[in-house]
Amino acid sequence: MSPSAARRASLSFLALAACSGAIADDRSQVTALADRYVDEYQKSFPISYELFGLPVKRSDGIEINAQADIERWHRLNADMAGELAAIHPEGLVGQPEWVTWQFLNHALAEDHATAVCREELWSVSPGGWQSGLKLIADTQPVADEEGRAQALTRWRAFGPWVDREIANLKDGQKLGYLAADSAVRSTLGQFDELLAGPADQSAFMDVAQRANSAAFTTEWKKVIADSLWPALTRYRDYLRDTYAAAARKSPSIASHPHGRECYRALVFSTVTVDADPDALFDVAVKEVERERAEALALGRKIYGEKATDWATLASLIRSDPREKFASTEEVRAYTQRTYERAYAAADRIVLTPPKAQVKLEPFPEFQQASAPGGQYVPAADDGSRTATYYYRNVPQDLVRSSLQNVILHETLPGHHLQLAFLAEHGHKDNHAISRVLFFSGPGEGWATYAETFAHEIGLYDSDRDYIGQFMGSITPMMVVDLGMQVKGWSPEQAEKYLIEAMPLRPATRAKQSVALISSVPGFVLAYPLGGLQWQAMRERAQKALGAKFDVRAFHQVLLEDGMLPFSALNAKLYRWIAAGGR
Repeated sequence: MSPSAARRASLSFLALAACSGAIADDRSQVTALADRYVDEYQKSFPISYELFGLPVKRSDGIEINAQADIERWHRLNADMAGELAAIHPEGLVGQPEWVTWQFLNHALAEDHATAVCREELWSVSPGGWQSGLKLIADTQPVADEEGRAQALTRWRAFGPWVDREIANLKDGQKLGYLAADSAVRSTLGQFDELLAGPADQSAFMDVAQRANSAAFTTEWKKVIADSLWPALTRYRDYLRDTYAAAARKSPSIASHPHGRECYRALVFSTVTVDADPDALFDVAVKEVERERAEALALGRKIYGEKATDWATLASLIRSDPREKFASTEEVRAYTQRTYERAYAAADRIVLTPPKAQVKLEPFPEFQQASAPGGQYVPAADDGSRTATYYYRNVPQDLVRSSLQNVILHETLPGHHLQLAFLAEHGHKDNHAISRVLFFSGPGEGWATYAETFAHEIGLYDSDRDYIGQFMGSITPMMVVDLGMQVKGWSPEQAEKYLIEAMPLRPATRAKQSVALISSVPGFVLAYPLGGLQWQAMRERAQKALGAKFDVRAFHQVLLEDGMLPFSALNAKLYRWIAAGGR
């Protein structure tokens, strides 16, 4: 080798060594940032952290809601975003730190974008904190003396915490941030039902029964009766007697400071895709048209030419005697049977299906009227909590065909498959941040896509049940969300649209849906837009791989790192396709 060639080789080696050292340093920096984020997240949002099922040392903390603490959280995110921006993810491809970088990057970008919303100042929602209290109580560890002491510490803190919620709403009113009138009235209905009986006979006393300790029961009753109950009553009375009259009559947040900017940020936060909300309205309308056309085609196969239009098809289904539930037990049996069939088909969804089962439970009584169709809570890693599916159990409000897709969405192939698979078969060297962060667009999008995939593998009882998937689709809610925020729709216009578009639900549910949608703008877009993203990724892979495409492998590779933002999922997909689908 000539001297010049030897010198070039030496310089090349030095360059490679420097590059390798830089990448190793980047990897350690990304991990350190993620460690810091997860640690701070657990301190600031200990209940949310705990509900993800990750191991915790203590169960006595409570979420931050003081404005100073929220501002500190935003500053922390901004500081970490500045450090992360110096690290380029291209050099991390193929390493666990690439996944870590993607999760952290979107979480920090999301926090920056949505800080302008000041959501803590107008957070009144039928899906808000009060709807989660029973779940927090049900998952509170009280098996030993230390656990019971921590339970008392946490629940004593709820009284002052609720008072801070009231203070935040008062400040929001002064600054021009107001919850929607429909959201306030729906939330008031929940509080009235929650507070209807005496504190010592409430559903929260189930905690004392689980603890099976006379001393704890005495202290627990005091906490509920002397701290929590008065605080809940103060909050309810403030909403009813003071706040309701001032609540914004428009469902749109356009009147808030930076309202339009906030709405786009909320869509980005929810879906993980930055898009113009005005353009998304047309996307939603076209998707509703497509779903209706497919449902009507199926309807004509079942009912013949009588199924002439959307309203007539709905009437035919509602009047079909096979659609009725006679009792709550029949609802439970139907739910159980659907779940068991889906669980048995798990090996047709991913290559290595999870083994964990799901417990089926009805929502607490005070939530039945306003609860969503279903809700999934993942298991705890340490086995202290079983994965649970909560479902509505009001037979007179339920049509059989409107229920099966919800069960499949929340259990398998939907959320349970998604999260239990990650816990059992996800990449074990990934950072815990991949379990802590759940981005709604990819997460709810998966479960929405799973409703359709379930039909492919025969998990619906019949085509009639699958029609219910279209008639219960959340896509019309996306139209309503965008309609209210960017097209000037009134609550009454939105309710009328939902009654026509979702005809298998009781008409009264439309008012509840509008209240929920107006209280958390942008959230429902995660379902249909996320589902469309998943379908587009699958079509891209099928087209590229042809006969080599294995849908189970496609699902596996895009689920194994958790609910990455769509930009990262698409990057993974391109690499997987380039490798021949292996």
